[in-house]
Amino acid sequence: MKNMEKKSLKSSRKDGQILKVDLDSTSKAGVLAFVRDSIARKAKFSIVTPNPEIVLMAQKDRNLAQSLEAANLAIPDGIGLSQAARFLSLAAPRNILLRIPVCFVQGLGVGLATFVARDWLLDCLPVIKGRELFMELVKLANKKGWRVFFLGGESGEAKDAGEKLRRSLKSARIAYAPGPMLDDEARPKTQEDKNAEIYCIRQINEFKPHLLFVALKAPRQEKWLMKWLGTLDIGGGMVVGGTFKYISGQSKLPPHWMENLGLEWLWRLITEPWRLKRVLTAFPIFPLKVFLYKLNTP
Repeated sequence: MKNMEKKSLKSSRKDGQILKVDLDSTSKAGVLAFVRDSIARKAKFSIVTPNPEIVLMAQKDRNLAQSLEAANLAIPDGIGLSQAARFLSLAAPRNILLRIPVCFVQGLGVGLATFVARDWLLDCLPVIKGRELFMELVKLANKKGWRVFFLGGESGEAKDAGEKLRRSLKSARIAYAPGPMLDDEARPKTQEDKNAEIYCIRQINEFKPHLLFVALKAPRQEKWLMKWLGTLDIGGGMVVGGTFKYISGQSKLPPHWMENLGLEWLWRLITEPWRLKRVLTAFPIFPLKVFLYKLNTP
């Protein structure tokens, strides 16, 4: 079923595989068409948005890797994935003595292309930022008069984002809930959290949203959505990470020039220094892993 549904995107989709994680890339219009068609056919779907950090997590987390594979669409989120796809697409000699310097020069070239030939990277694997796709889907819901449900977030993010969007998108019906605290296997941490999980599932099923947006942090959100997808009375679900923070204004968006140069990781380090570990995962750990993968995969 998953492969059949993906065929509707074939004309506008580029596929890629980064560190054995399959990715689907299409235009925003292609995703919106897929969502409209799926809801019209009452074909439940799931969308995940892997970034370099999540791809790295999947190397050691089999359940996460399976959750990404099970999703109908895995939309790459982050220029780092385009860089990796282009780098891996470049031919390199099999001789290891030649392979190392050639791959090193190729890596430098790909890094430079981020600043001077960005389209060359995106042509190999187009990316869509998860928060931008979220907004496009919410606008679609407003146009269609759909019901949408925001689940998760911290410090009232889902509520703040929901209330803010209600003021501007008056035709969409928006509901929200904080959700349970989960461990990294998407299991409730305490009995209280288990009760909260049961309650939020009941809320979702009573509301019957066309779209469910889950912000429980990776890898929990991906595992949680796949675990409960069959039980939830929804049109489809998408994981959104920290999107509610940006929508509610709790996190600041990077300037466009930093986004265009692939420097969002630097912006996060400046504005949220406590996320140093996550920033280092995006750069330089992820590029190094991709480099080593290519060296060992002639």
